[in-house]
Amino acid sequence: MTGQPASAASRYVVLDTCTACGACLLTCPEHAIVASVPLVVREDRCTGCGECVEICPADAVLEVRTARPPGAAPGAATPRTAGRASAHLPPEAGR
Repeated sequence: MTGQPASAASRYVVLDTCTACGACLLTCPEHAIVASVPLVVREDRCTGCGECVEICPADAVLEVRTARPPGAAPGAATPRTAGRASAHLPPEAGR
C-alpha cells in the first residue's frame, strides 16, 4: 500500500496529549507527519499503515473512520480507534 493515499474514509489525527517526541516522524515510511506544533498528518501522503499509532508512547495518534455504521444518519462521522489511542477520545466523540 506504500505510495497510495489513505482511503477518504480513514485519516489520522494527533491529539493534544502529544509530547512532540518525534517517534512518529521517524517511523512514518511516507514522511506524512509534519513537524509542527501540534504535529499534523498530511492526508495527501498518508497511506494508512498505522505505524504512527503503534509507535506513539503517548497514545496521541488516532485513526478516525468516517464510514457510516448501519442506521447512522448520512454525513455522520464515526470515530474508530486504532491501537491504544481509544483512551484519549472525549466522551462526546462516540455520539
